[in-house]
Amino acid sequence: MTIGKDRMKLYLPSNQALDLAQKDQIQLVIEGHLYNVASASQHKGDQVAALRQFLIPSSIVTVIFFLFFLIRGQGMIALTGDFSISSMVTLLGVSSGVISFAYYFVTWKKQGKANLEKVYWRNFPTLLFSFTIIILLGLMLSFYVISTLFVNLSLDLYLSTLLAFIFFAVVHYLMIHFVLILSPSVMTKLLVFVIVGGVLFAMITNNQEEWWQVHLSFLGSNQAASSWQFNITLILSALLMIALIDYIFVSLKETFPKHVGASLLRILLTVTAVSLGLVGYFPADGPGNMPLYHNKAAEMLVIMIIVMIVGVKWLLPKVTREFQLISYAIGTILVVITALFMMGNYITLTGFELVAFCLAFSWLMLLLQNLEKSVMPPVPVYEVNIHYAD
Repeated sequence: MTIGKDRMKLYLPSNQALDLAQKDQIQLVIEGHLYNVASASQHKGDQVAALRQFLIPSSIVTVIFFLFFLIRGQGMIALTGDFSISSMVTLLGVSSGVISFAYYFVTWKKQGKANLEKVYWRNFPTLLFSFTIIILLGLMLSFYVISTLFVNLSLDLYLSTLLAFIFFAVVHYLMIHFVLILSPSVMTKLLVFVIVGGVLFAMITNNQEEWWQVHLSFLGSNQAASSWQFNITLILSALLMIALIDYIFVSLKETFPKHVGASLLRILLTVTAVSLGLVGYFPADGPGNMPLYHNKAAEMLVIMIIVMIVGVKWLLPKVTREFQLISYAIGTILVVITALFMMGNYITLTGFELVAFCLAFSWLMLLLQNLEKSVMPPVPVYEVNIHYAD
């Protein structure tokens, strides 16, 4: 998105100018044929709104947490385990966080909030499920780190309640804030966070299993510790990617209605997302034909990436020379490491999978960012001087 910035004079009636006169700076943002006069600090409004609205649900679940352990008569509460701080915070945090996200999404969507206009109702179940898993994985990772730092930690009821409130407050603030700022850019960042965070978490929890001596798919096999975390990461990433593709390509169709390459690219990206999800759905050592389906899905994932890299010049409605060169460079590296892997023992299976995964995933993120930029019109922003006009 290109933002033009210039200076202009704005004449307003005295009663309107009086309300704005004490502001340090006024900006006139021209976007979507709507002209609004707002202070330069207006962008902080969303953050303030989220801060105000997260306190009520956070307080309610904190009271539930406190009363639960008070009724049970637990004077000291363990950080992890059954009926622990982590188990109750995870249960209450995920439940209330999802409810907050759903409530504010539906409410603001019906009110016609600008950033939700092109988030369609069909995307809502995917987004809701995605944020459910994100909260779950985020809380699990947080308590895993804390329990590693403070082994066998137990706190009294009041300190436990304070810790729980902090977690609840963070969860509700983030859920409300995400609804306020939801956009293709935010969804892309979430996709990166989910897949990178989920894979790293799976690697950390399987460190003692020495997974790197087998292959990357070991993290999702029945031999791995908590393999569901790795598999759900891939499935969740696939769902987020499908929602993001739908989000972007509806706008792309409006901007470039007759571009055949864009329609083909949407199909290729959707097949890529489905293949990614199937890699997580079928374990590499599952019963029956699951290993076969796992390998076929992984092969299809690679094929789709290669096809898109080769055809990037014709598939993208707007493609820069820089992105073309980056795409061909990544494609060349993928071909080279594949050849080296197939020719001998220079690159291990795990090393090959990790490098190929990182390169392919990085290119996909660059592609989605380029698609996002191609559908965003330029938004000029003017610094204005306010003059009284009676």
